[in-house]
Amino acid sequence: MSDKDISLGFDSLCIRGGHKEESNRSHLTPIYASSTYTFNSAEQAVDVFKGKEEGYIYSRWGNPTIAEAEEKIALLEAFGLKDKSGTQLQLKAILHASGMAAMSTMLLGNVKAGQKVLTHFSLYGGTHELVEKILPQFGIEPVIIDFHDVNKVEDALKADKSIALMHIETPANPTLQCLDIEALSALGKKYGLTVTVDNTFATPYLQQPFRYDVDYVMHSTTKFLNGHGTAIGGVMLGKDIEKMSTSLTKMHRLLGGNSNAFEAFLLVNGLRTFGLRMERHCSNAAKVAEYLSKHKGVAQVNYLGLASHPDARVAMKQMKHAGAMLSFELKGGYDAGLSFINRLKMCTNAVSLGTSDTLVCHAPSTTHLGVSREQRLQFGITDGLIRMSVGIENVEDILNDLEQAITP
Repeated sequence: MSDKDISLGFDSLCIRGGHKEESNRSHLTPIYASSTYTFNSAEQAVDVFKGKEEGYIYSRWGNPTIAEAEEKIALLEAFGLKDKSGTQLQLKAILHASGMAAMSTMLLGNVKAGQKVLTHFSLYGGTHELVEKILPQFGIEPVIIDFHDVNKVEDALKADKSIALMHIETPANPTLQCLDIEALSALGKKYGLTVTVDNTFATPYLQQPFRYDVDYVMHSTTKFLNGHGTAIGGVMLGKDIEKMSTSLTKMHRLLGGNSNAFEAFLLVNGLRTFGLRMERHCSNAAKVAEYLSKHKGVAQVNYLGLASHPDARVAMKQMKHAGAMLSFELKGGYDAGLSFINRLKMCTNAVSLGTSDTLVCHAPSTTHLGVSREQRLQFGITDGLIRMSVGIENVEDILNDLEQAITP
């Protein structure tokens, strides 16, 4: 991170952060489509492998295009934040092939067999299955409780000394449950836990978990950071630079969930308009939520900008805006959810989020199909629940499409 980067504003960092002058003076960092890199001598190869000299070795280990994406995201997550000494917070980012790859490195790199992961209801379906079905095969057990009740969280920590990591997803997918990062992080630190946060829904534009002393943050860069639905990716960020550069880098490389130059290039170019896009996403979402909250065919709207949301106060404490994501329950339940999806004319029926167009899906039959109905209902993922990632189209067009698709 250069002094020049530190002095730039958030939107300027989106465009210029992390960029290094390329030897051929290319305006944008090129796609370095090379699997490996050469050395001037055997001695130089030794120095690069030992870390005595900077350089690239093999693109699973690093690549100039990937490096720019990593540096840019690290600058955005650390924007305006100070470390305990009062200087600019330094973060290291590791770009992955997907959000789930980043999540896997984050969890497996910090928890070992015989230990437990403490997390909460209403996680993204993939994370829920990873924690509940995959990690136990490695001797890592989940403890899942309601993180809204901090006293219950502390009771769980007092009762089970094998809990080593606390994972928070906020806002949560797809109920928009919002959890108090500051309170939970403080509690985790009190009991010596590693604290991790999935910041995909909020992004660093809206929320910076490192402000609250968490240890690691991850994103599915596929979503708002890329913003155009052109590439899959994930990133893990940490403030322990030594650990990130050693054991976690080793874990990342050996698990093989590395990104590639082409998708990193698409991510870098998506990030150039990130701040501008988020402003429109959020503005549109607030108008859509207000409209849905008054519609007679809608039973409930989950949007953190509505006073009716039980977590609205917490959200406004730690987020710049309520965001671009919402979900709503149709009065007709499961069948109404499917019928609504089939009647859409403009909004896109897809299970991702964060793209420039509005994406809508019926959560029970798609993103959370692998979660039992009993658990779904416990998590607040009801039968007629529609998840909506509000795009940057003219908001009147979004509202008109919703109006004709919802059965009164």
